[in-house]
Amino acid sequence: MFAMQYGFDVADAEPVRARVREIGSRFDQLPGLYTKAFLVADAIDGNPARYTPFYLWDELDGMSDFLLSDAFRAVVAKYGRPVVQRWNKVAFFKGPAIAQTPVFATQQFIDIPADVDLAELCALHAVDAEAMVNEHGLHSVFLGLDTNAWKLMKISLWQTRPALSQGSKIFEVAHLSAPALKKELAA
Repeated sequence: MFAMQYGFDVADAEPVRARVREIGSRFDQLPGLYTKAFLVADAIDGNPARYTPFYLWDELDGMSDFLLSDAFRAVVAKYGRPVVQRWNKVAFFKGPAIAQTPVFATQQFIDIPADVDLAELCALHAVDAEAMVNEHGLHSVFLGLDTNAWKLMKISLWQTRPALSQGSKIFEVAHLSAPALKKELAA
């Protein structure tokens, strides 16, 4: 499993929400895609509104194919070419609300100091992520490693509004495309 994300500051989140309602279902059958959360945040406290879709891929080829597709060309034409962040999976856990549509997402970035044992730090944060699996309203939690910036990234999807932890940001999940997850749940 691999994760990727890009994002754009926007003047107003409402046109983004309208666009997501229009195109979101197009991703419901995307080959190689486990889930795509269309994340939106309104402008708050001097920060601009933000659109930042988050993808989990079952296959690296699916991610590559998408980045070369007409759908991604349309993103570039509308917003400009974004920096695409990528993470290797450290941990992924499903919560009690996995069969429900998430409404919120929280995301946190964790610096990895050069003098810290990488394996120990990843294991520690994976244990923390796994401890969340029984929390009410949790859909799923993904912990990923970015070896370019040497950061961990934890994102959790929620069916109910979660409490924010230190350094986390909260987003609305405007739509969730989940082709592989739906197959998994149907089996």
